[in-house]
Order: sequence, then C-alpha cells, then structure tokens
Amino acid sequence: MSSDMQIGMSGLLTAQRAMLVAGHNISNANTKGYTRQTALLAARLPAVTSKGTVGQGVELAKIIRQKDAYLNNRLREIASSVNSTSTKSQYIRELETLFNETTDSGINSAIASFFESVSGLSQDPESISSRAVLLEKAHTLSAAFNRIPTELDQMKTFIKQNIESKVEDINTLTANLVDVNMQIYSLKIKGLDSNDLLDKQELLLQDISGITDITTQFREDGTVDVSTGGGSLVTGASAIKVYYNEDDNGKITITNSNGMAKYVFKGGEMKGLLDLYNTTIVNYNTKVDTLASNFISKVNQLHSEGVGLAGGFSTIRASNAVSDVSSALNDAGLPFDMSSGDIYMTVTNTTTGEVTKNKITIDPSSYSLTDVQDAINNSTSGLAGDIAASITDKKLRIVAQSDYQFNFSYALDPNPGSVGTSVASVSGIYTGTANDVYTFTALGAGTIGVTSGLQIEVKNSNGDTVTTLDVGSSYTAGTTLSVADGITLSLADGVIAAGDEFSLDVVSDSDTTDILSALGINTFFSGSDASDITVNDTISNDVSLIAASTGEVGNNTNALRIAQLQDSTSAVSSTTFADYMHQITSGLGEEARNAYKLEENYTVMQKSLENRRDEVSGVNMDEEMVNLVRFQQAYDASAKYISMVNELVSRLINSVG
Repeated sequence: MSSDMQIGMSGLLTAQRAMLVAGHNISNANTKGYTRQTALLAARLPAVTSKGTVGQGVELAKIIRQKDAYLNNRLREIASSVNSTSTKSQYIRELETLFNETTDSGINSAIASFFESVSGLSQDPESISSRAVLLEKAHTLSAAFNRIPTELDQMKTFIKQNIESKVEDINTLTANLVDVNMQIYSLKIKGLDSNDLLDKQELLLQDISGITDITTQFREDGTVDVSTGGGSLVTGASAIKVYYNEDDNGKITITNSNGMAKYVFKGGEMKGLLDLYNTTIVNYNTKVDTLASNFISKVNQLHSEGVGLAGGFSTIRASNAVSDVSSALNDAGLPFDMSSGDIYMTVTNTTTGEVTKNKITIDPSSYSLTDVQDAINNSTSGLAGDIAASITDKKLRIVAQSDYQFNFSYALDPNPGSVGTSVASVSGIYTGTANDVYTFTALGAGTIGVTSGLQIEVKNSNGDTVTTLDVGSSYTAGTTLSVADGITLSLADGVIAAGDEFSLDVVSDSDTTDILSALGINTFFSGSDASDITVNDTISNDVSLIAASTGEVGNNTNALRIAQLQDSTSAVSSTTFADYMHQITSGLGEEARNAYKLEENYTVMQKSLENRRDEVSGVNMDEEMVNLVRFQQAYDASAKYISMVNELVSRLINSVG
C-alpha cells in the first residue's frame, strides 16, 4: 500500500509543480526577456520484483527554457545594426534641417543676395546707400555661414555626452553580467540550473549588443565571455572597464584602463555615435569651411586690388598677423595659401597727379614678412621716396608720405613715359587674361602727326607683335588710338627717332601671389572659414572703403569683377559657389535616404526575428491556460487516487480488526 500512496503523491506533487511552471509563465508573460519554461515529466524508476517491474509514479525531470540559441544570437546582431543605423538616422535628420537650403536663411540665398547687392553697387559705385545695402547683405551672409559650425559644435557636444553615457552603460551592464555569471556558476557547481538567471544573462547580452556589436562564448559552467572589436568586455568573473578618450585631433576613441586596447565598434549605438562625431559631422563642417574659405579668399583677392571712394590709401595695416616675422610666409600661420609672383603697387602724387607703378616679386616659400617689408622699402617709391613699410604686432603696415597715395590696383599707368620728345598717355581697362609688358618702339624718325609713314610698333614680352600704330601725317597729335585688349594710347606733339621706346605694364591681376588676401590688406572679409567669417571692421566702420573701382574713383570695374565670381566655375572645387552648396545638400540628402532605408530594413528584419523568437520562447496565454487545466485535472485525479487508496486501506484494517 505504501507504493500506491507514493504513486499518488508523485502525481499530486508533479502536477502541482507543473502548475507552478505554467503560473510562472503566465505571471511573466509581459516580462522583458523572459523565456517560456516547460515542465518535462518522466516516469519514476520502477520497483523490481520477481514478477517484473512495477511503476512508481511520475516525477518532474526538468524545467526547460524554450530557447533557440541561433535566434538569440541573430537578435543580438540585428539589435547592433538597428541601433547603429537608428542613431545615425536621427542625427542625419537634424543635419538635413540645419542645411535646409529651401529657406531664405540658407547660405545659397545669402550668397545670391550678396552678389545681387554687388551688382547693384556696380550700377552706381559712388552711392553710399548701395554700399550700405551691400554691407548689410555681407553681414547676413556671414551670419548664415557662422550658424552652421555653431550648430554642428552643439550637435557634437550632445553626441559626446551621449558617448560618455554609453561608456557608463557598458561598464554597468558588463558588471551586472559578471554578477549574474557568478550566480549561475554557483548553482551550476551544485548541479542546478536557474532558468530565470539565464534569462537575465540573455537580456544583459541583448542590452549590451544594442550599444555595441559583441561576440559571445558560452562556457560549460554557465558563464559567458563577451568581446567586441579590439578587445574583451567580460571574461568569466571579470569585467573590463572601458574609457572615453579624445585625442589631439579631436577624435574620440574608446580604450581599456591602460589605454593599450582601442575598441573598434562595428555596430550598436556606439558605432553610430562615433561615426557621427569623428567622421560625418567633421566632413560636413569641412565642406562648409571649404566653401567659406574659398568665398573669403576669392572676394578678398579682387577687393584688395580695388579702391574705394578715396582712390587709394595714405596708410593701411594688415589684419592678419604672422607667427614669426622671420619665418617663410608659407610657414607663418597665415590663413590662405600663397604662390610665387608679383605685386603691383601704384603710388600717386596727389598734387601733381604723377603715377609711379612698382612691381615687387615675392616668393612666399622663402620670403618672410621682414623680406616683404624690405622689398617694398627698396622699390622705386620705397623708404627713400614716397612710401614706407614697417611691422607692428607682427602685422605689415604701409604709410605714404604727405601728398601721396598708394593702392594695389591693376589700372594702367596713365603716364608711362615718352617716345623721343612725344609724351605718351594711356587710358582704358586692360581686358587681357595674363599680366604682360607691352613695349612701344618707333620704327622710323620724324615728327608725330607730320612725317608720312611714321609708325609705332607694339610688342608683348614674348616679342610677338601686338599691333602697329600709324602716327604719321594721317594722325593728329593727341588723338586716341586703340592698341589691344581695351588699351588706348595718345601721343603729344614731338620728334622721335628710330628705336625710341617706352614700356607699359598691362596687368590683369595685380597680386599674382595672393599675399594681400593672406595678410588681410584692403580685404572685404576677415576670417578664414565658416566659423569666423565676418566683414572687415574697416569696411563695417566706413562703407566708402568698399573697393568698387580700379584706378579712377567712380568706375565700376572692380564691382563687376566681384559680381562675376557668382558664375565662376572655378570658384571652389571646379564649380560655382551655388553648385558646391547644392552638392553638399544633395550629398546629405542621399546619405539621409540611405540611412532611413537601412534603418527601415533592419527594423523589419528585427521584427521578423522577434516574431520567430516569440513563437519559440514567448508565452502563449491560451496554451498556458490549457496546461493549467490539464495539470489541475491530473492533480485532482491523483488526489482522488490517494483518497481511494486510503479508503481501501481503511476497509482492510476494519475487516481485519
């Protein structure tokens, strides 16, 4: 009879425990990371008799976690991909808003308004109101450029804070995983499993994989090792702490405690954040800086060669300082590149109108600022003459003597010299594309405007004949003759002899070195990139200094040159300013579309895997209710069996007694 009772008790206890498993499933149906458990029942070992074996009832052999290791591993992998693309997609949306060029506050709109105002000034170059409008548009453009790096810096600050937070999260999660590992291990050595602890372990792995891609190695003792690109995160009972570092180049790296191992993340939020901080935002900042730098340089190069309403300067000081007055200019920390070439400085006697044009040759790879100062002082109009250069606070300063002015205009020298006793006068604007020297030579002897067949031959610096001018009997002294490329010449009465000559510098670029722009001499803008571009203080304080003219005050030639920059296909990276900005925004749009698409694809894959996991590991309430009913019936049946056995025992005792 004792075996009968044991069989009944085994059924009773086993059914009760199976109901506990079902109840545990039901109560955790909404618990994140919970894996459905199943009660595995088995017949107890039978009793052996001479007649054969006799059953001893049922027992709960094991409580099984309904898991699929492959699905769990794939979910960890896809979580890394989803979080990486989701993070990038989120910030790309912010970048799209920042670079929104469809509004009036965009850079392209501001550039267009600036050039429109320059064109307006060219219609009336002496208009103070037109100059004031241009100044306002220039300030608006500067603000449009300044806004981008400011916003990008703020975005980087938020990303950096997020990275620091994720580093803390990794260290917390890995420390928690080590604790769970140890709890699992302590049970495992006793021959016990803890399904709930294994769920915690899997959930921690899933959370870590959301931050960074991981590789897992499960040990027989129930613990798990975790690593990512570049190093380990968890090794059994030890968690390796990770640290945040920012190098001298402003790039963030994640290392271990001794800084020897650098982690290379291939997925997770950390990859998305590091890519954004170290690469994406830096790239777009660089592109905007390139646009701003080229804009500043191109406008300043032309502006520095023009003159304002005063027609020139009595004194001027560079706005950019060198790091060392004795260092080569290319190594002196100036914001823009320079090349070997010539600077033309025009000095005018404001009393007599006499003009002296000085050509100064400079090699920035070997010339220092001191050398430039000396070259100016050693020129025809230098220290012993009409102008003097000096250096103050590592900035070049040029001062004219009383009754003199100077400028860096490419305007022609109106009084280049004489042929014999005939004084030459030059006018016009040179329209050629290269700097040159025209030599005017008498081909015969006689009197200007009298001697028949008298000619003046004009040759360029290569010795090629540009034109031959008839100044004989058919020419009236003082009449203007067309030479070439916008240049006109008139000769006064006088006698010439064969071989008499004079030379004329014809200049399309009066600063082929770009040193004026680099030093900040007579420039419109100051700064070197999008973060610091602003209108030069001298221009802001006095709009009459806006260099709309070349040579004569009131002409519009320099304003027209600056306006033509808008359509120049060599403005920046072999394209126009507007097209370059379009390239930035279109590239960002394409990157955004790719990020959205990847996020969408990975999210769909994640959802599909989660559904498959739920089919295997998720709690089905209907199924669990059926199990409860089934095991309750088994419990009732076992209880009834025990009751019947008890009744039979009682009857037997009563009958014997």
